[in-house]
Amino acid sequence: MIQLFSESWAFVCPKFFSTRDFNYPSITVSNLHATPVTVTRTVTNVGSPHASYVARVKQPAGVLVSVEPTKLVFNAVGEKQSFKVILKPKTATTNLTVFVFGALVWSDGQHFVRSPIYIAVSSFEK
Repeated sequence: MIQLFSESWAFVCPKFFSTRDFNYPSITVSNLHATPVTVTRTVTNVGSPHASYVARVKQPAGVLVSVEPTKLVFNAVGEKQSFKVILKPKTATTNLTVFVFGALVWSDGQHFVRSPIYIAVSSFEK
């Protein structure tokens, strides 16, 4: 079956993986505690050969979200670039789990590329 989607049979399934590692547009963290979580994504330029996109974040309630780098500069169509999203709870929560939502939007001023952010913040002691 893998050969239908791949040029070889050389694919080996990993023994352990995290859904955080999937290169999906959406960002989901199912159990955010006091320790920050970093998610990496890779994007491909399908627009203008020379394009610059700036990151803007709609912060989920109670979570600090930062993006590194905050600007992606593409010089060719098909060029790939990676960025990191760091998620950290602002304060301890007394609830068992709180679900919060936000978004990361990359824009060149004319186009907007939106990645929804879904986080389950679990209680922890400060």
